[in-house]
Amino acid sequence: MNFPLVEAILEIPPEGKNGKIGICTNTLAPRMVLNEIVEEDRSDVAAIGSLVVNRDGAERMIVNALTHPTIQYIILFGDETLSFRPSTNLLQALMEGYDPSKPGNVIKGGKGIAFQYPSITPPVLDSFRQNVVILPLFMAPADGIVEKYMEWLKPRIPEAVWNSVKKWQDKKKFYYDALGDVVRTIHHENAPRKEALTLDPKEFQHLQPPVVNVEGKSGSVEVPFDVHAEGEDIVVRIDTEKGNGILRGKDSFLLAYSIMEKMRALNVKWSPLQELALGAEISRVEIQIKNTIESKSFFQSTLSSAPREEWIVASQTIMKPDPRFYYKISVKDEKLRVQSMAHDTCETVVEWRATELIPLLEKMAQENRFASYEQESLHRMYVGSEVARAVLALQHTAQFLQDFSALFFPNSTQFPFIVVDGDSFLGNHQKIVTQLFLNGVTMRHADVQKGMMRSAAILSIFRRAGESLESLPRIYAQGTQTPEDMRTQYCAELSSPEAKGTYTYGNRTKSYFGRDQLEETIEFLRTHPEQPYVIQRMDYVQDMGVHTTTTDDKGKTRTRVEATHDPCLTHDIYFIQGNRLHSFHIARAHNMVNAYPENIFGLHDAYDRVIADTLKVEMGDLFMLSNRGNILLLTEEQRARKIMNEPSKPVGELNKESGPYSIHSVYPSKGVGMLQVKLENTPSKPMHASLDVIETYEGVNILEKSIQYLKDRGTTHNNPILGAWNPKNPIMDDAHRLIFFQCNEQGGKLHSTGVFLQGEGDKVKGDLELCQYFSTQYSQKLGVALGELIYISLPWKGV
Repeated sequence: MNFPLVEAILEIPPEGKNGKIGICTNTLAPRMVLNEIVEEDRSDVAAIGSLVVNRDGAERMIVNALTHPTIQYIILFGDETLSFRPSTNLLQALMEGYDPSKPGNVIKGGKGIAFQYPSITPPVLDSFRQNVVILPLFMAPADGIVEKYMEWLKPRIPEAVWNSVKKWQDKKKFYYDALGDVVRTIHHENAPRKEALTLDPKEFQHLQPPVVNVEGKSGSVEVPFDVHAEGEDIVVRIDTEKGNGILRGKDSFLLAYSIMEKMRALNVKWSPLQELALGAEISRVEIQIKNTIESKSFFQSTLSSAPREEWIVASQTIMKPDPRFYYKISVKDEKLRVQSMAHDTCETVVEWRATELIPLLEKMAQENRFASYEQESLHRMYVGSEVARAVLALQHTAQFLQDFSALFFPNSTQFPFIVVDGDSFLGNHQKIVTQLFLNGVTMRHADVQKGMMRSAAILSIFRRAGESLESLPRIYAQGTQTPEDMRTQYCAELSSPEAKGTYTYGNRTKSYFGRDQLEETIEFLRTHPEQPYVIQRMDYVQDMGVHTTTTDDKGKTRTRVEATHDPCLTHDIYFIQGNRLHSFHIARAHNMVNAYPENIFGLHDAYDRVIADTLKVEMGDLFMLSNRGNILLLTEEQRARKIMNEPSKPVGELNKESGPYSIHSVYPSKGVGMLQVKLENTPSKPMHASLDVIETYEGVNILEKSIQYLKDRGTTHNNPILGAWNPKNPIMDDAHRLIFFQCNEQGGKLHSTGVFLQGEGDKVKGDLELCQYFSTQYSQKLGVALGELIYISLPWKGV
């Protein structure tokens, strides 16, 4: 079997050599998707690869699928790239064919950029239409094309396969369970074998660029600029014959764009090599900041000591595509691979391979395959930045992802604790999403239909919350709703005491436990401003419940394990310090991309602001403990990247009197205290007042209940938590200081978090012993090794 006919980056499972299915992953990594296919169905998956643009993506897929002896179905999965719309254009090509009035095989009704298949003749396209079925399981704009295609497809495929795809199309959510369902349906279809088509590889040589090995070592190249880091800022200093400048910012792309605009205004032109080098240096420093990797400059700076003007950095822009060329950059076999592709089939294409940066940039500058258009120098700097990042990935054995402005070091074992401190919502949110995306443990979500995720424990502090949360940035607007409308809606939902569905936060706060906890908090703090108060939304007796249901499915009895739907935002703790109201919110589980903004602003507006205004005290700091914070890779990666690349204001001077302080042996005199220690086997019961409460909580041993939940549902589930506080009968004493405890598996080990209201400094030792004992019970009964403990303590008495 001569497969693939033209080179393509594919995962080819050995067990799927006779498989009927190819999977096109669009913007997702093929290996990640393959890992989500259950073992018994992998024998029908012949190949998995990404689809990025129409020409070298879709054309290669068509040619290779036709020449494969067994592939009969191709599933288009995940999000497509919106600039090129390759998945949508493939559906259009199958339904409508080419526009006869235009040369070059232009797809009739095509979308995005360069919607044509110059290499695929009408007979080849027709053969593909007759021999290979395309199944759409991807997110697409609401333009009706997918719906139209599904009707076109219906009479052409087995009913069971069509029904499986249509079911998920109607839901508009394509998680891994959708992919698995369709693969399983095809796997059980008895379809006649297809005959592989014989094609001449010479006819498609332009899809396989000639390889040019770029030899040589990196020598000294002088440049009239330097780039360095100052804190979290990238600082660029530039000398020109018409003036010297300096720029500061966090976003490499906006810095490059601003430099291009300033150079144009000064009528200064640099050589192609200088522009490629500048992009490379900006990227190097960005990686140094984001990945905390020390690196030396690639070039020799000739920068003068003359005074320089502060150049303005643009707040936002978009990159306009080069009308002739585009670049695909990757790392493979310990070599840099730069493919210079062209939209027009008459243009030559080339792949350069190298191990050193400067010889490669010199070769690219000499060839200068960049169209002359308004953003030519920006495109050149962008390519230079991507190549430099690929070089750093090669040097540090990291994963390089084109268009992602950091290196990725896959982590499947370490569960990190991320602490973010700042005075603006967007600034904090960017840091959270970036660190979680780069450093979070990659694991399957406990609800398998949600696919893979990155997870971490995250503590975010919004200083001077009244100011830092004054406005919801425009980037978070959804559809026709303004940020102001969204914020009003969040507040209303958390303020309403009515019960809708399984639970609402407003109901759990204001009426579920037979009392209005918000009003009780206000009254308690009014009369006891020196003590904290707790709002709890978790019901340890009624929540974290597991039950089995038995159903009759086509004559087969099926038993399912089902669980209660439990609140994610479980606790709010308030304390007054220095006549400022501080809040400490806890989420047992937290979606850090989509749910986070509405949760933060909802809690601030519906609860924190109401308490502060009623008590006539200043708004202090808002702490948010997202104890199991996650990003869902399948559905949220694109939005996460958008948040990471949005410019935000620099952090100002912060008053950190409220904490978090580092606890060692003595608790600090005020504020939030924090400690992270390794969990150790502690089988003996400690002498701790909260233990009796946990074991007899309203007649239920909630420690045993939470462990049994994990036994029944799986150790990675994050629903079970426990605590000694009872909102039905709130008691402020030593026995009820334990507010929140959670333990479950993350990255192959058990990790625990305990949050306490603290009394005297000597209580810390006993609290740690209690957490160690609880964790040991989970470990022994679940058979999972111990990891680490996060211990957080809030002030018992204000100062």
